[in-house]
Amino acid sequence: MKLIPLVGLLLVSLLPSHLLAKQLKVGVSFAIPPYVIEQQTRGIELDLLKEAFVGSGYEPSFEFLPLERTFRMFESGTLDAIINVKEEMVDPDFLTHPVITFHNKVFTLANNRVGTIDDLQRMRVTAFQRARIILGSTFATMANQNPHYEEVAKQQGQVHQLLRGRVDAVVLEERVFNYYLTQLIAAPLAGEHYHPELVRRADLFPPTVYHFAFRSADARQLFNAQLATMKRDGRYQQIFEAYGAAP
Repeated sequence: MKLIPLVGLLLVSLLPSHLLAKQLKVGVSFAIPPYVIEQQTRGIELDLLKEAFVGSGYEPSFEFLPLERTFRMFESGTLDAIINVKEEMVDPDFLTHPVITFHNKVFTLANNRVGTIDDLQRMRVTAFQRARIILGSTFATMANQNPHYEEVAKQQGQVHQLLRGRVDAVVLEERVFNYYLTQLIAAPLAGEHYHPELVRRADLFPPTVYHFAFRSADARQLFNAQLATMKRDGRYQQIFEAYGAAP
């Protein structure tokens, strides 16, 4: 009779660790390299989250969803966590410490100098989706009054258009722009030559600080502690560098 619990313990000890770990369902609504590379389930933000929970007893799994559905599922408890959350988006009790800072900038070629948002009024401008909502009222006014302004979903196309001179200015997050610029330089399209040294960068927008959010206080506290440790021991910086980016 005494052998039964021992056998049970032995069987449990032989189970793969991922079967013993508690599943952590993470909603991802922002799938743009280098932050999130959906096809490979990796990227700066997913790697940060996975690294934070290594050996923790939690096993993150990612669900790629539309923005509004992601937040509805988190609020209902269907999701355990979400990434890319600003302070006013959810109950502040769910927020982690700041995880990452985005830097939206204006990129032009050398023949177009931008000093203010109003300078964009005379240019052919392409921006990321929802930019006129996210980047403030002055930018929204410019966008609404500029007949040559557009917002597009494919960021790689924006960078390509700028390098070919088909647009005068691109509004994009800096690490995203650099990621696609590096890709185009490494594998240029047939018959094309790019000159990245001619790219100008105008810093016209305040940085945007993003948190992650966890419904579980235990998971949130563990993530916060591991995030601080990763920043101290260099793993945080190494994850950025693996994608050719700086923290």
